[in-house]
Amino acid sequence: MVISDTIRPDRRRERTRAALLDAGEALFAAKGRDGVTIDEITAAADVAKGSFYNHFPDRDALAHEVYRLVRLAVESQVDAANAGVADPAVRMARAGCVYVAFAITAPRRAGALIRLFDGEAMADSPLNRGVVGDLEAGFAVGRFGRMSPPAALLMIYGVALAGMSRALDATQPPLDVATVGDLYAGLLRGLGAPSDEAVRIAAAAARELVEPAVKTARQRSAP
Repeated sequence: MVISDTIRPDRRRERTRAALLDAGEALFAAKGRDGVTIDEITAAADVAKGSFYNHFPDRDALAHEVYRLVRLAVESQVDAANAGVADPAVRMARAGCVYVAFAITAPRRAGALIRLFDGEAMADSPLNRGVVGDLEAGFAVGRFGRMSPPAALLMIYGVALAGMSRALDATQPPLDVATVGDLYAGLLRGLGAPSDEAVRIAAAAARELVEPAVKTARQRSAP
C-alpha cells in the first residue's frame, strides 16, 4: 500500500506535465510563443494554473521544452535515416529531407518547431551536434568548400525552415518531391558540392524519404 501511495502522485504529476506539453505544443504551433498565455495553456490542458508552476517556472521554459522534445524526435528520425551512411553530403541531404517529411506527416509538431525556433542555429547548441559533426566531417575530407561553421549552419537551417514552412502552407499546392530534391541540391551546391553530384544525391534522398510521406498525406486526405 505504501508503494501504491507513492506511485500515484508521480503518475498524476506525469499526466499533468504531459497535458501541459501537449497543450503548449498545439497553442505554440497555432499562435507562436508570444501569442500564448499561461491561462490559455492551463485551460487547454485542463489543469489548475497553480499546477503549471509545479512543472515550469514560466511560459518560455515550457516553450523551450516543447522545442527541445520536438527537435529530439526529429533528430532521432535523422539518426535512423543516416544509420550506416558515411558521406557527409549524403547525410546532409537525407537529414534535410527527414525534416521536410516530418512537416508533412506531423504538421502540428513541425509548426511548433518552426514557431519556437529562436537562436537555435548556434554551433554550440547541444541540439546541433549532429549537423555540426556532419559539417566538420565534410570540411575535413574536402566534401564541402571552406566556410565558417556558423555561416554554414545558418544556411542549413534557413533551407530547413523554408522547406518545412512550404510543406505546411495550406494555401499552396502540396509540396512535391522534385521541389524538395531541387531545394537540397541547392543547399549542397551552396556548401561546395559539385553541381551534378548535388542533384543526384538530393534527388535520391527526396525519393526515399519524402515520397513516402507525401503518399501517406495523400491517403489521409483522401475521402
